[in-house]
Amino acid sequence: MNNEFKTGYPHIDKPWLKYYTEDQKEIIIPDVNIVDYIKNKNKNNLSKTAETYYGKDFSYDEVLAKSDLAARALNQVGIKKQEVVANFIPNIPEAGQIWFGLTNLGAIADYIDPRPDGMDKNINSKKVIDILKYENVKSIVALDFCYLEMLKPIENELKDLGIETIILVSNDDSLSFKGKVDYLNDLLKYNKLSNSRLDKSRQISSYKALSNGLKMQKAMKESLDVAIKSSVIRVIKYKDLIKECENSRYEKISDSSLVNYIGHTSGTSGKMPKPIAHTNYSGIALSEQCEKAEFSSKKDETAFHLLPFFAPAGAYSNYLVNLATGSKLIDVAEFHLGDFGYLVKKYKPNNILATPSWLTSLVNYELLTKEDLEYLKKVIYVGEVMSIEKINEFQNWLRTHNSKAILESAHGMSELGGCGSYGHNEYNLKGSVGIPLPNTIYSLVNPNVEDHLEPLKFEEDMDKLEGELIISCPNITTGKLQDNVIVPHYELDGNTYIRTNDIVEMNRDGIFRHNDRKDRSFARIDGYKIKPYEIEKIIEKNKYVKDVKIVSYYDERKNGLMPMCHIILKDNFKYIDEIEIVNNIIYKTIMEEPNMSSRQIPSKFKFRDEFPITKNNKVDFVGLTNEKLDGTEICVDIEETNLSVGEIKIYKNGEKVLKLK
Repeated sequence: MNNEFKTGYPHIDKPWLKYYTEDQKEIIIPDVNIVDYIKNKNKNNLSKTAETYYGKDFSYDEVLAKSDLAARALNQVGIKKQEVVANFIPNIPEAGQIWFGLTNLGAIADYIDPRPDGMDKNINSKKVIDILKYENVKSIVALDFCYLEMLKPIENELKDLGIETIILVSNDDSLSFKGKVDYLNDLLKYNKLSNSRLDKSRQISSYKALSNGLKMQKAMKESLDVAIKSSVIRVIKYKDLIKECENSRYEKISDSSLVNYIGHTSGTSGKMPKPIAHTNYSGIALSEQCEKAEFSSKKDETAFHLLPFFAPAGAYSNYLVNLATGSKLIDVAEFHLGDFGYLVKKYKPNNILATPSWLTSLVNYELLTKEDLEYLKKVIYVGEVMSIEKINEFQNWLRTHNSKAILESAHGMSELGGCGSYGHNEYNLKGSVGIPLPNTIYSLVNPNVEDHLEPLKFEEDMDKLEGELIISCPNITTGKLQDNVIVPHYELDGNTYIRTNDIVEMNRDGIFRHNDRKDRSFARIDGYKIKPYEIEKIIEKNKYVKDVKIVSYYDERKNGLMPMCHIILKDNFKYIDEIEIVNNIIYKTIMEEPNMSSRQIPSKFKFRDEFPITKNNKVDFVGLTNEKLDGTEICVDIEETNLSVGEIKIYKNGEKVLKLK
């Protein structure tokens, strides 16, 4: 047996530790909150830039000072220790400042996806109410646009829930007038450069936004003032609130054991996105491990802050982890999913953490054809599997554009604050997710045993081991929300683990490869987790549908996985026009279901008489997934950014068809 193994059990032998030095394995977690942690880590770096937002730079000193001011302001409106404050905010500077401010009060920042799940405001509002009620929220911080669109229509219901205060921030609170104009000019320059790549409707939409941008901003602010005056709840503009609180005081709480953050999983596992609670301790534990494993950006390097705060990976692995090492974060509030290349060209980051679909979109991006990428030092893909072919293609693209970066991979979960394993140096095997972080244990159990952990072990003649991944680490979620168990914990040989539903394999060196999900789930292009059975059980309710199966397919235009719906119709409905059926499914089944998201709408529908069957007489999901597209599919395209959902377009044979809503 390999010398790395004494017992054959990965969770005991930890063969991956051979890749770490003794210094890397020694993790010290101070008993402070994350704000003091960031301050202590940057004590010799406070004058350097921590964040930049459309030309406005914030030094570490400024971020900490503004966080202290946020604590004063939030204390003045009555927010108390361990009170839950909902945050509907994208990646703007105030998002981090308010998180740190709440942390200094000992309160909990509950980040909720500010994107509407669909175009029906009533459905969106019901989801918001359900989340706020379940998570016992008493105050809200919201983007002004989110307030008008999502919260204003339900203020009476919010008041009944005990919501006393809504604090409003704006995307442009941190920008000068020149910064706003520069932003619009950037969009105009980009649009002129890439007209040939954009479809006509997108061009028209962009030009309208450009020509009317400032006028629309003014009109919205006027509407906002009217809405605030008529509100039945106390509504305060954040920029006005902080002006009143500069000389006020508050009691600072720096306790590492306190919960200071609630994020949400990217997929639904029931009626609502699953809330994931983390403490100051777990955030610091993750940050220290990421730095020792060299996952983090280095001091003075620039890195995108693209992943949203409502996803724990965005708050921790993307934001906190990089601030702890003294790097410079580029805040990106909103962008079209296909325009990632524009961001790269504009900001020239040293480091990128992104999904495979975002990265592979760069290879054929027109504006980067002649770009010198010497500035790009580290590129890590997360969220989904990347094929060897795509890895090679992207790596070759980096080389031909003068970048010395090696494409690396990472695996993680919201329950860990994001990163759990990382492929770097000699353990960055193509297609793998590397090895666990220094104080993290990845091990394998029998996936068919549900009520307890049945660990698997290497036998003498085995080169690899496959099973369900379980994880133990100091940054694991508390697993609870109030008294409700959200993420069950399991004990094994003195350590606490969570189950992942990931089917992985591990070689004898302790390097892991992700193979599948027990629930057939997959991440679509923006990282949103698609769970097929959830979509299937909703579409099965449609009056036309006899049976339905959801699988992933690779969308060449969007450079990533998207959901495809295979349908068998009831016999008496096979004469109905397919377009009418697709419209009915979208608008009368999915969009009217309160627990569904527009991001769960399949982007292709295929009608068939039967599903392929395996030798064991079960549906052949592998066969369905591997079927080639033949052009008979009904195509659904949703105009969306990382913050908003636009028009739904339906195509047949490449031609847009009239909606039959």
